[in-house]
Amino acid sequence: MHYYGNETIMSLEQVLRLEPSEVRILEWVRTYEFLENRFGVDESVPYFLEIKCEADHVMIRKNRILDFPDYSCEEQLSFGEVEQALAVFQQWAQEILKHVASP
Repeated sequence: MHYYGNETIMSLEQVLRLEPSEVRILEWVRTYEFLENRFGVDESVPYFLEIKCEADHVMIRKNRILDFPDYSCEEQLSFGEVEQALAVFQQWAQEILKHVASP
């Protein structure tokens, strides 16, 4: 996990263990653009995710990596509660991990 300005950057695996209270404290979390393979080598992933607490809602984004560092937002959703947003955010992380595991 790394901190960059006001955002926290973590792995897809760490995202799966995030708790709603942690999201509230951190306020803005995104995932790495890389995933360490079984040999310890970083491989690029097709997406990175963001979850961000705003004043009156929680926003999540699924961003497709084009030609790093360029990306395009493929999906953006807004929720009233962190728990709802985190459930979808973690589902997206699981989908990316499955995709990477079975190319």
